[in-house]
Amino acid sequence: MIRVDSWGIGGSVVDAGHGGRAWLGQSRGGAVDLPSFELANRLVGNGEAAAGLETSGGLRLTVDVPMMVALTGATAVVEVVHGPPVGWGVPVVLPAGAQLRIGRLLDGARCYLAVRGGVSGRDDELTVGADPGSPAASHPAARAPLAHSIRVWPGPRRDWFETDAWALLTSSSFEVAATSRVGVRLSGPALRRVRHGELPSEGLTEGAIQVPPDGMPMIMLADHPTTGGYPVIAVVHRDDLAAAAQAAVGTRLSFRVARS
Repeated sequence: MIRVDSWGIGGSVVDAGHGGRAWLGQSRGGAVDLPSFELANRLVGNGEAAAGLETSGGLRLTVDVPMMVALTGATAVVEVVHGPPVGWGVPVVLPAGAQLRIGRLLDGARCYLAVRGGVSGRDDELTVGADPGSPAASHPAARAPLAHSIRVWPGPRRDWFETDAWALLTSSSFEVAATSRVGVRLSGPALRRVRHGELPSEGLTEGAIQVPPDGMPMIMLADHPTTGGYPVIAVVHRDDLAAAAQAAVGTRLSFRVARS
């Protein structure tokens, strides 16, 4: 059993999400930074989709039996009381009674904590699942630097924008003004429209870059609405979604045209 003493900022139990349900009005959901979530699970020997914890800082929990954990995603100030230190990308066994505290994030926007066996429950007490029987990682994971250049494909509504809007998007720098599980709001040069009427709501996908009337782009993430009425000028390359997911407020992002 795990007792959650504080959920902190955005703390929740997450899994890998459920793709292919947009036609039912359901976005993927699950871990926003899926590669980091899957890595944490591999480190402790879980299947990649085993449920774990996502936090943007402030998570505190206490374990009542020895259990193996691994931390990935953003780096953070991490403290363990009555147990060994927990570093990034290293499976560690916490003894019974240990308290793990994930504090302020040092870079990135989200941390992932995997527990060997996975977890279930969404209140203040979580149950740990059966041991998977597979070996945990024998070496620490290498952490790649956070990417600030994101590949994009042309979106379906480029004709709603001035002719230089695409070049402006792919040659300028934008600052992250806000981030949530729904999406990332950017601030920078305005992408001006040539069409100002209402666009009937149409399907959205994870990574779609919508542009509201103020011209400031928004990147859709795991909990995005399945339909939207703002024109989509571009779509983030699937392999770069994690970079958007880990872009903290104040981060500067640039976009480049995807080639493959």
